[in-house]
Amino acid sequence: MEEVRDLMADFTRLNKLRMSYMYREFQREELTGPQLFILRELFLKEPRKLGDLAQAVHLSNSTVSGIVDRLERDGLVERKRDVQDRRAVWISTTSICQQLKKTKLDQINQEFYAGLEHAFTPEQFANCKSVVETLITHMEKKLEGLE
Repeated sequence: MEEVRDLMADFTRLNKLRMSYMYREFQREELTGPQLFILRELFLKEPRKLGDLAQAVHLSNSTVSGIVDRLERDGLVERKRDVQDRRAVWISTTSICQQLKKTKLDQINQEFYAGLEHAFTPEQFANCKSVVETLITHMEKKLEGLE
């Protein structure tokens, strides 16, 4: 049981380190950690409604609204009212943001992944991937109520 806790703690630590690395690299662009979380979610799927975005990053609607306000002010996202439901507002990235993603985020990811590739032998990488896939399958089954 202790090994499982340690392993999960290691995954949490790894994710925090990765996000700290990304945050450090993006500080030059004057983006905050929460802004990066919002942009990451939008890069995965856009446009998104504010409530959906808030749920995805586990923050309140008001907190996400403030973050989106600053991103909109900086020209990185835009809000558009739904033509069929005027109460609904869709948030999407702008061409400026897409260019930033292409020039900065993709480059950072490429360098990050290249570094990881050199840190493992192919066998170590395959073993690590297998363990992570097993953990994911286990958690998906738990969420579906199958285990």
